[in-house]
Amino acid sequence: MPTRKLLVLSGVFLALLAFVILFERKQPTSAERAKSAKRLVDVNAEDVVSVLLERPGLPKVELLRREKNRWTLKGDPEGPADGFQAENLVGDLGRLDVVGEVRTDVDPKEFGLDAPKAKATLTFKDKSVKTFLFGQAIPGTDATAAAEGARFAAVRAAPLAALTKPVDDYRSHSLFETPTTEITRLTITKGPSTVVVARGARPDRGAGGWKMEKPVPDFASDAFVERLLSDLASERISEFPAVPVGDLARVGLAPAWATVKLEKGAEIVVTISFGSAKADSGGKVYAKVGSVVGVVDDRVRESLDTEMSAWREGKVLPVDLPALRRVSFAADELRAGAEKVDGAWRSAGRDIPANVAEALGSGIARAEVKAFLPRRAGKAAKEKPVATLELLTEGEAPLRVVAFFDAPSGVTGFLAEATGRPEPMLVDKSVLDDLTHQASALRDAAAGKPKESSRAPAAEKHRPSPEPGPLVKIAPGPKK
Repeated sequence: MPTRKLLVLSGVFLALLAFVILFERKQPTSAERAKSAKRLVDVNAEDVVSVLLERPGLPKVELLRREKNRWTLKGDPEGPADGFQAENLVGDLGRLDVVGEVRTDVDPKEFGLDAPKAKATLTFKDKSVKTFLFGQAIPGTDATAAAEGARFAAVRAAPLAALTKPVDDYRSHSLFETPTTEITRLTITKGPSTVVVARGARPDRGAGGWKMEKPVPDFASDAFVERLLSDLASERISEFPAVPVGDLARVGLAPAWATVKLEKGAEIVVTISFGSAKADSGGKVYAKVGSVVGVVDDRVRESLDTEMSAWREGKVLPVDLPALRRVSFAADELRAGAEKVDGAWRSAGRDIPANVAEALGSGIARAEVKAFLPRRAGKAAKEKPVATLELLTEGEAPLRVVAFFDAPSGVTGFLAEATGRPEPMLVDKSVLDDLTHQASALRDAAAGKPKESSRAPAAEKHRPSPEPGPLVKIAPGPKK
């Protein structure tokens, strides 16, 4: 075959292939066309950017899409809309199945379409608009008269109930919609007091996923912060009372008893103010989400009312054991340490069990803080520690150090000063005793010595078992 003819045929083939890929494959199938013919109008729900509802005797409802499943309810006051309800409404308008045929020669007055029970206007990404009118029920059927533009039909499952709800029913009943895993900062203000906690750069690490920024830089209690976030996320607004701006003080929202601000990076997700208890509803308090006033359960009040100490990490030093790479301990004559190389722990050139090496890390991670004390000054600040524990985890440059000092006179226990903690922490005497015991076990493992519990005197090991003696019956004692 001549080269020129081959090139022409190849070009035709490529053109047909491009036509199929770019155009033909996007066309609806015969089944899809048949299904579409049975509907009043085709609606691609993902292309809808706004919905306007008009109902006789009821206020207008305007819903604006921010992103998938996230909508805003315009109005006074403006606030988040129930995303799932908005998505379902748009989907229902795109699924209006026709009973009979679509007509264009209908008198609107005949079926109540001149004064419709509901009117829904959809605006799309390309600025196009579709307007749906819903009129009377068709006698003898389960259908409703509906029109879109010049097209009229009797349709099944007209969403009249959803179209005629009060405005507040379209509001979101959640305090916020952002997943708690995406929240990066919380600011809690109560009167003159402010607590700020922020998620660390490595929230998956055990070394303090949350850090306190105010009132003191410190590790925050991950469990406490996550529990508060969970409580906030599970709160539901039970009602939306009409409270004018001038009456906010009456319900404890001007000023608010407590205010919570949640952030996601540079974005302020929501600002929630909590006010006074609702007099006629037990266990309920007033809250303001953005500019919307609602009533919520008072479950978060207990967490927000705690002292600052509850926000602080209650353990001396959180440790991510799987990421631990090096440990060392020093106290008087006792020296012990180990390093993880290629997934195996080694000390003094000898492989040692992982549980022995990691015991120091888990020990300090379990150590509870009894109290935070003022930073030591003067001569006490230069005092030599009685013991020092050093830890290095993957991804960290400097070692983290925990130094133990004798407690002040009249105080039982030891003072622990740790990297990243702003104040000395009082710990029980048993904390240092346990670490010393674990360090001794690590030193013995590095020296190849058996565990203390497995050692026994030679005479005991080789002593023959005693012969069983005669069975002696023990007489009961005298009755009292």
